[in-house]
Amino acid sequence: MTNTHDHYHPYRFQRIAQALTHRVSPSQDRSADNEVAATGYEGVQSLEFNARLHDYSLLIQARKAWFDHGRQIVDMSAILAPLAGATDISTSELPPLRIPESFYVHFGKEAEIYTADNAHFVDGVYFMHSRQQGVPGYRYIMVCGCDGLKIDELDAGELLRIQTTIAIGFASATQSFRAGSQTLFGDPLVCDDDLMEAILQRVELSLAYSANVGMPIDIEKEVHLAAAAPLGPRH
Repeated sequence: MTNTHDHYHPYRFQRIAQALTHRVSPSQDRSADNEVAATGYEGVQSLEFNARLHDYSLLIQARKAWFDHGRQIVDMSAILAPLAGATDISTSELPPLRIPESFYVHFGKEAEIYTADNAHFVDGVYFMHSRQQGVPGYRYIMVCGCDGLKIDELDAGELLRIQTTIAIGFASATQSFRAGSQTLFGDPLVCDDDLMEAILQRVELSLAYSANVGMPIDIEKEVHLAAAAPLGPRH
């Protein structure tokens, strides 16, 4: 039987988050002077720390939304595993897709979507209905797993990097899903152009599987798939 708490990111995330909280919580015998050094973040530079902390806060929001809206997981691993390494997964242009308020799509290690350092694989994507500058749509966060994870042996900085090896985008309800890919941000390992094309192809396929034609019509909770366009520079 699969150990859900290791297999699916939303559960694994919670285990790592608890370990991270434990690492950064000052014990009673630490003095105020050495408290910052004792957190274990000393290996993370200031600019990187601030960026990762911001991304981590968005991931926490997405994971909470997933929890609050029924903890729905769309497991695509059996579909994506045979497509491992494929570079031309195409999804036909479809009518607007009605998708849930919040859910998680699981790719799994078997999809073999590895980052350039081969230390991480793209494990899945969170979707959360949201607004960006007043525009309705879905924030999505691509998350990673890593081989041989030993949580107890990692310090706070290493745990933070694991939690934030992610890419974050926004799919407007008024534009094609691909339009939002031009403004993705997050860890450079995940935002790599070649890797991102592979991820987006699998996300689009997953959205087609996740759609529910029986859901009430709500134009603010739709995703539009169109013919893929080449990725341009992201800002």
